[in-house]
Amino acid sequence: MHYDKITKILHWLIASTILMQLLSETFMKRPKPGRIRSEDQELFFEVHEWFGVIVLVLVLLRFVFIMDREEWSKLFPWITAEGRRGIISELKEVPGWLIGKLRDAGEQDYIAKTVHGLGLLLALALGISGTVLFVGMNPDGSMDDVVHFFKETHELLGELLWYYVIGHVAMALLHQLMGHRSLQRIFSFKDQ
Repeated sequence: MHYDKITKILHWLIASTILMQLLSETFMKRPKPGRIRSEDQELFFEVHEWFGVIVLVLVLLRFVFIMDREEWSKLFPWITAEGRRGIISELKEVPGWLIGKLRDAGEQDYIAKTVHGLGLLLALALGISGTVLFVGMNPDGSMDDVVHFFKETHELLGELLWYYVIGHVAMALLHQLMGHRSLQRIFSFKDQ
C-alpha cells in the first residue's frame, strides 16, 4: 500500500500522541471528590488532557484530508459494495494468518484499510468523550450524569485502544518480519 506524505506525517503524529496518551493514562489519577493525588499523578492527568486535545485535532485534520469518495472508501471500505465484497473475501484468508500466511499489503487490502479506519474512529470517539470530560468535569472531579456517562464511555474506549494498538503493532511487525516492508512504507519519507 502506498501512503502520501500527509498521511505519513499524520500517522507519525497520531501514533506518537496516542502513545503519550496511553503512557500518561498509566501514571495519572483523575480528580475525584475526596481523592488525594500526588503531584506526579496530577501532572500526568494534565498531560493526558492536553495530549487528548492534540489527538482530537490531528484526527480531525486526517478527516479533513479525506475529501473525495475514493479516499473515504480507502479508509472505510465497508461503505461500498466492492469494499464489502473485498472484506468478506479477505476474511476467508484469516485461518492462514494463524500459520504465517500473510500476503503483502496491496492496494486492495480491505482488512488493513478497515483497521486503519476503525482506529481513526476509535481515536475520534476517545477525543470527543475526553473533550466532554475536559469541559464538563468540575476541578474536584465531580460531574453530572451526562458527563459521567461520557467518562464511562471514555474509559471503555481507552481499554479498546490498548487492544487496538497492541494488535496493530503486532500485525505490522509480523508483516515486517515476513519481508513486506510495512514499516518503511508508513514511516519512511523516501520513495519505496
